[in-house]
Amino acid sequence: MLSKKKSIKIIASLLALACLSTFFIMKNANKDKDNEYIYYGSAEADKINLSAEINGKVKELKFKEGNKIKPGNLVAIIDPSESELKLQNAEIGIKSAENQLGKVQDGTRAEEIKAQEAAVRQAQALVAQGEASVQSAKDNVDAAKKNYDYRKKIYDDTTALYKEGIESKYNMDAAKNLFDNASNTLNTVNSSINSANAQLNSYKAQLDAAKEKLNLLINGATNRDKTSASYEVEKAKNSYELSKIVLDKSNVISLASGTIETINYKTGEYVAPGSPIVTLLNTENMWVKIYVPEKVLPSIKLDKEVTMKSDFLEGKTIKGKISYISSEAEFTPMNIVTKKDRAKLVYGVKIKIIDNLDIVKPGMLFDVNLK
Repeated sequence: MLSKKKSIKIIASLLALACLSTFFIMKNANKDKDNEYIYYGSAEADKINLSAEINGKVKELKFKEGNKIKPGNLVAIIDPSESELKLQNAEIGIKSAENQLGKVQDGTRAEEIKAQEAAVRQAQALVAQGEASVQSAKDNVDAAKKNYDYRKKIYDDTTALYKEGIESKYNMDAAKNLFDNASNTLNTVNSSINSANAQLNSYKAQLDAAKEKLNLLINGATNRDKTSASYEVEKAKNSYELSKIVLDKSNVISLASGTIETINYKTGEYVAPGSPIVTLLNTENMWVKIYVPEKVLPSIKLDKEVTMKSDFLEGKTIKGKISYISSEAEFTPMNIVTKKDRAKLVYGVKIKIIDNLDIVKPGMLFDVNLK
């Protein structure tokens, strides 16, 4: 009898153990099934380089690494001294061009015409003086040529008589000396006539220029002159605006919100156009990238909302939205899971973080639940 009760008790224990085992097996199976939809990745954010648009030395940095900034914040100042001088020159250029335009539009005053008439008369006097110099040089050449011919004949005759023994060597040498002097004089006056002609041509050119200017003053500026002067004013104004734009670029302004990750230059250092003075993390646009096998793709789609958790944020659930699903498979990145898993083909999926952006930091590890 006792043996029968003992047997029943043993059987009941075995049945209870079997039920308990079945419960844990089913629980672990469900847990493994749930884990199929959990994938891991780290929070990332866009990096924005706030770069210099002009060259110069960094005069001042307004923030430090780790500071948060907003659109419109002044981040850095590049020494504006040179740009300020260029802007001042551009302002002077506008005034000068406007003054010239006013002169063209006002026309010529009587005093200017009288002054130019006097300049024409002066040039005419110089031309007359030049003509007289040329004529004098010609007369000198004629006289020198006659003297040259005369002295040459005497020298030739004396030489012939000397050879016949009629004239002395002394007389022949004296005739030769006089002939050489006449030759040198002729060469000199020939050079002077060339110089006189060149001077006369210069005086005539001055006279032509003076007459042309006088005609312009009398007739007034043409429409083309006025248009040209107007263009010069517009050109000067454009130059001013360009100089102002360059000066404004001395202030490096942020166009996005975010956190300063690194400051790449110190005060006093020289920067060239395009140099990234500050690197900004755009914390308003953060995401987590995960890699999933092909079997998961049918269960996910763009804009699907998912949940994420991080050990850094205990008890906090972060919402996300699928913003990108790769259309091509790739090998699992080297820094993901085990060496065996790296050889598997997976698809990249980006999860855009849509809440709690103020507490999420780039680099945080997240468990992403795609279920």
